[in-house]
Amino acid sequence: MATRRRTKAVASPASAPVDTPPTDRAALIAAYQAGLITMWKHEGERGYRLTMSGRQDEYIEPAKLAKHLERLGRAS
Repeated sequence: MATRRRTKAVASPASAPVDTPPTDRAALIAAYQAGLITMWKHEGERGYRLTMSGRQDEYIEPAKLAKHLERLGRAS
């Protein structure tokens, strides 16, 4: 009679947290307080994921964040 071997579950490596630069953070907080965005998350290589009410999430490159938020402010 053969016995089953137990195997350890392999944990997937967690992605390292990404720091948001203070200037980006201040711009994102201002956009949130103005009601332009409802949530943001920095996703490393993909950039910032911005959630806006009634719209699909957008991925914005960190270098283009300030210009994009400015454009959102003018449109509202």
